[in-house]
Amino acid sequence: MKTLKFKTLLVTFVAAITLSSCLSDNDVTDYPHYSSYVTVGGDGMFGYTFYADFGATLIPTTESIQEVIPGLTNSDVKRMYISFDLVPDSDNGKTLEAGNTYRIALKAAYGSNIPLPTYTTIDIAGNQTAADSLTTKNQPINTIDNKIWAINGYVNAAMTIDYDYNKSFYMNTYYNHETDVDVENKTLYLNLYYNSNTSYANQQGNSVFSFELPKQAAYQFNTNGLNNNDSINLVLRAITNQSSQMMEVGKCKMAVKDFYVPGSGF
Repeated sequence: MKTLKFKTLLVTFVAAITLSSCLSDNDVTDYPHYSSYVTVGGDGMFGYTFYADFGATLIPTTESIQEVIPGLTNSDVKRMYISFDLVPDSDNGKTLEAGNTYRIALKAAYGSNIPLPTYTTIDIAGNQTAADSLTTKNQPINTIDNKIWAINGYVNAAMTIDYDYNKSFYMNTYYNHETDVDVENKTLYLNLYYNSNTSYANQQGNSVFSFELPKQAAYQFNTNGLNNNDSINLVLRAITNQSSQMMEVGKCKMAVKDFYVPGSGF
């Protein structure tokens, strides 16, 4: 299970786009003109590709990467929230469309060009030790926005957590591929695990958290008659301050192809 100290993250930021569905739409602002959550592809040697959550492919200039997020090359960042303009500048202001590719220049903006905390998903099928640990040590999340969304290899949720500033916490999603993949009803259930690793939470933070989608589940849907363009339901369950039992906290639709990061060769 992955550990992280929340003080290494930007714990509060204002998103410039509205999370109104599984696939977020782009939002045009005065300056910079655009912003989006993205999955990071490529590298510093051959160039980066950002796969935007509203469905477009964004190719950032090398100069803007070096100017705005120079530390990206030496990091393992997989998800980000970015602000940008189009190249050339004369294209700024037009509506960006899913399925298109755009050349962009990253632009500095408050609360933008930051990494998102990203975690793995654990399959507990046949692993009773992991299942017991995830169940008995699971603690409530303060709040979870039910407008979750899933695309480009990740499911995402805006959450508020209580934590200890001086201790690392644990977070993952988990599922059992034998019981949580409902092929007949085209539904995948994921369960959120959170452990503050403390009995005294002295801080509160909020962010969008991203969790890798399990590719094994995509294979199960594919081998049972669904193609990559078909859609399924994704249900996120968690323990919250409002309930001591695991319960549904968010639901969205996603395409089977979105189990994978674009360009990953699936």
